[in-house]
Amino acid sequence: MTRSLPQAPVTPQRRFGLPARAAPKPTEPASRRRDRLTLGAFVVLVLALTAIGAGGGGKDSFLVPATRRHLPDSLSGPLSRIGFDMTGAQFLWLLVAAAVAYLAVLGLGGRIRPSWVIGSIVGLHLLYAIAPPLLSKDIFSYLSYARLGVLHDANPYVHGPAIAPHDEIFKFVGWRHVPSAYGPLFTAATYPLAHLGPAVSLWTIKIGTALAGLGCVALVYRCAQRLGRPALPAAMWVGLNPLWLAYGIGGGHNDILMLAITVGGVALLLAGRPMASGAALIVSAAVKASSIVAVPFMLVRQQRPWRELAGIAAGLAAMGAISLAVFGPDVFRLFHILGTQQQLVSGDSIPAQIAHFVGLPGVTSEARQVIHVLEFLALTWILLRVWRGSDWIAGIGWAMLVLVLGSTWMLGWYTLWPLPFAAISNDKRLRFATLSLFAYFVVQRWPILLGQG
Repeated sequence: MTRSLPQAPVTPQRRFGLPARAAPKPTEPASRRRDRLTLGAFVVLVLALTAIGAGGGGKDSFLVPATRRHLPDSLSGPLSRIGFDMTGAQFLWLLVAAAVAYLAVLGLGGRIRPSWVIGSIVGLHLLYAIAPPLLSKDIFSYLSYARLGVLHDANPYVHGPAIAPHDEIFKFVGWRHVPSAYGPLFTAATYPLAHLGPAVSLWTIKIGTALAGLGCVALVYRCAQRLGRPALPAAMWVGLNPLWLAYGIGGGHNDILMLAITVGGVALLLAGRPMASGAALIVSAAVKASSIVAVPFMLVRQQRPWRELAGIAAGLAAMGAISLAVFGPDVFRLFHILGTQQQLVSGDSIPAQIAHFVGLPGVTSEARQVIHVLEFLALTWILLRVWRGSDWIAGIGWAMLVLVLGSTWMLGWYTLWPLPFAAISNDKRLRFATLSLFAYFVVQRWPILLGQG
């Protein structure tokens, strides 16, 4: 077990993850001024996030890609009657305003009533839960794969949605010829929704995602408490993050569920339940495979992780039995599907940007091999540091960050992977790197969104 070091007093610099600097104790007027500035930034943040959430309610909003296919009221939700059509440029400016206010709230470190923070986090999650699917059509893929398996007798790990072009959901699906790349537990869990109709299915996933998001925030708060770290700022790091709400909760992405279960595994380990923790991490990977990277960091934190290994074995056995029972041996095609998707390239990904900078025609096969080697070396180095006594929770965050940086396909919900671990840990470099990734993603939206605004 790694030893806990004495905690330094909480300062605004520590909350934000910036290097500490010697400073005189603030006078009472200075403290009040900082509190007022923090409160002002907090109000701007909540208002900007509220405007973004309501901006998806219009009939022709940039925020809802599915509206191009005449999304019916049953799938638009209650905001379709009170929302407004938001352009790409309007979304960009609101996102920038929310991001700046978010950084100010975290950086200033002034006092805000906990009831206001908690109420805002809960209220915004509920707002984005009832908003139509924002900034993505992936939720329709979730529904389509479930309907393939239940209503069309087709294995979603063999066939894409195009095999059932007359299905009610098909016209809203983005990736029509690609089999499911999602974890077998998540796909199996969506099967019962196929019997409930498109509207009930969609809102079940949206509301479930919001509840998972709130659960993840609560777990982050609890983990920070157990470690003797500032709990409310840690919850704000996650629950008020603009990309977490707009892309993660608003889009109904299963990345939120994956992160909630992974953080749950961390919480279980901190509570002295290593076997349950090991099983939880396998369950998380059965939702989305990316979280499997957390497993070695849990194991190397102590010399004899026998109970963790027992939990992992039990989780593997349970997930394997469920997967084979529902999908048969074709479920193993998932590894091939994931490998194929790793070949996708978006121009705003960091490898693509580097390739362009050095004059390559794109992410070539040679460049991809270099990326894989660098990822392996980085993950090995992080794991070695944890084995030598570094913070294992921060190690998970760094590993998640490496996966995002090395991916040739950049998506807003991918940038959320290191966020909860940066919030829990005391690693100011990880926090800075995570915020830098968010800033990079927002800056990359600038030409895209202005061109569509």
